[in-house]
Amino acid sequence: MSDDPTEENLVDVSATFHPTAYDGYALIDNVSTTNGKKKLLNEMNLLFPEGSVSAILGPSGAGKSTLLNVLTDSLSSNSKAVADIHLPGHSSFVPQDDQLHGFFTVKSYMHHYAKMANLKLPRKELDAKIDTLLKQLGLTEQKGTRVGDIFLKGLSGGQKRRLSVALEALTDPMNLFLDEPTSGLDAESALQLMEFLKSYARAASGRRVILTIHQPSTFIWQLIDNVILLAKGKLMYEGSRKSMEEFFAKYEHPTPHGWNPADHYVTMVNDEFRDHARSVNEWAQSYQDWQKNHHLGGPKSSAFFSPPKRSGKERTTSMNAATNKGTVDTKRSNSFMAVGPLLYRYFLNLWFNPGILGTRIAMYSMLALMVGGLFWELGDRTDYESIISRTAVLFYCVAFFIFMSVAVLPFTVMERGIVDKEVLNGYYHPIAYQVAQGLSTIPAAGVLAGLTSVIIVFMLKLNDGWWYFLNMFLALCTAEALAQMVSHVVPHFVIGMAGIAGLFGFFMLFMGFMVIPSDFPYGLGWTYDVAFHTYSWRSFMVTEFQNLTFDDPRSPFATGHDVLKFYEIEDVNRWNDMIVLACYAIAIHLISFMVLVIRYSYFKGKITPLNGKKHPGMQI
Repeated sequence: MSDDPTEENLVDVSATFHPTAYDGYALIDNVSTTNGKKKLLNEMNLLFPEGSVSAILGPSGAGKSTLLNVLTDSLSSNSKAVADIHLPGHSSFVPQDDQLHGFFTVKSYMHHYAKMANLKLPRKELDAKIDTLLKQLGLTEQKGTRVGDIFLKGLSGGQKRRLSVALEALTDPMNLFLDEPTSGLDAESALQLMEFLKSYARAASGRRVILTIHQPSTFIWQLIDNVILLAKGKLMYEGSRKSMEEFFAKYEHPTPHGWNPADHYVTMVNDEFRDHARSVNEWAQSYQDWQKNHHLGGPKSSAFFSPPKRSGKERTTSMNAATNKGTVDTKRSNSFMAVGPLLYRYFLNLWFNPGILGTRIAMYSMLALMVGGLFWELGDRTDYESIISRTAVLFYCVAFFIFMSVAVLPFTVMERGIVDKEVLNGYYHPIAYQVAQGLSTIPAAGVLAGLTSVIIVFMLKLNDGWWYFLNMFLALCTAEALAQMVSHVVPHFVIGMAGIAGLFGFFMLFMGFMVIPSDFPYGLGWTYDVAFHTYSWRSFMVTEFQNLTFDDPRSPFATGHDVLKFYEIEDVNRWNDMIVLACYAIAIHLISFMVLVIRYSYFKGKITPLNGKKHPGMQI
């Protein structure tokens, strides 16, 4: 059997072609910036034959990534498109930058993705499938190796790239998209990866592989079936790889002897660096003229493929793969089924990266011990200075311990690339991710609140340690919910930390300690109720002062009630304030749900259907 389906799998086509009669196609009217001032892609009609590897080529800035974003419905928010994309079946995208957690081993990562996708296979079958994939991608010896990150040594860059492909191939997507899959790989690894992609495309009916590639070697070039050549957002060529030489030869630019054809074709349509006999516009027009006879006109158009021919055992294997739902399941969970695996992943991260929570435990412990040492047995004192010290300590506990919750933000922002990839590929709904994130903060908040409660209440002999714990726990849950919400919208965690620091500073000013509510400047009274610090601090104050008496004749306060009255919180109901804190945390999580839905559903480039609009060069 020939390795190139263009030679033996041509099908008859008429001079008129209706795209809906063909499974894999993209009709693009235009792609531009949102304001319409810059056109990113011009009109083009593309076919993606099943059973084939389609490569998008072109010089830098040609529009390769933009086209891939259109095909995967992942345009950036500053761009828009008018297009019809028809690629049936589930699609999966492997980005150029490997978005992976470093604490998984290769095999445990594969099992994790199987759980997130709700892949229902018996354990033995799943293990066999994983082992086969890893063998095909040359990762068998690394099954027990951790992926690795800046803290953990693990896989090489090329091995991570092959693992990224294996993770997406595990659930058998019908359309597998890859952005520069061979970038950073050595020659042999790149060749083996491309051979895997070609065999993957042919392994079951209806599959196709679509990728961008910068400089394919001569060996890799032979593994590509279908080519889309772009330059400056225009279509230079689209069709089979074999027919490409015929096209360039017709216009007097055949591939010179000894040249890599791919390099030659890309060089010919790049008119930015040297004088070319033909400009980009001339090449685009030449292709339009050429394709009238070769793309649609001839009885054996090389632009169309039927599924690759197979014989005997190979055909039977493929049919079994295509019909056995236990082996080929292209569905992803895309639901709340992934909450459990996401929670497991979070706690596994804490286990293998103890510094994430350990650093915060060290910070909270050190500061709590410093407070305890500075105000040792403060609760036993009844002098005037003790009143000032108690209010200051409680302010510090609310202000600074809550402030340190910003430490969670870098980790959530750093993980966002992984979440973007997994949401795009349909492993879970973004709300499922937020549910898992919200639940994961509860144990951490409990540990930190319990730690500070034991140290401070014991060393200072404050009143009602259990109430101190509840208050601090709910305050930390609220603060971490806010940090998570901010992490969904900021481009970098430094910006998010600065924003939260400013917001917390604002809340500290108006929580009723520095200035009592009745002394607030006109028009700022609302800030007292908005700051969630308010409810935590005044509940601390009521807990500590409500039953105290003072015998210092210098003190203007004879009882703790007088202190509360001075701060205008003598009528505060602690349970009501705890309910407010809990509702505050829940409300922030609900806002995070909306932010994520907007971000993944609305805050991205819009693709408008063509609605039957006729395309140049496509006779309908």
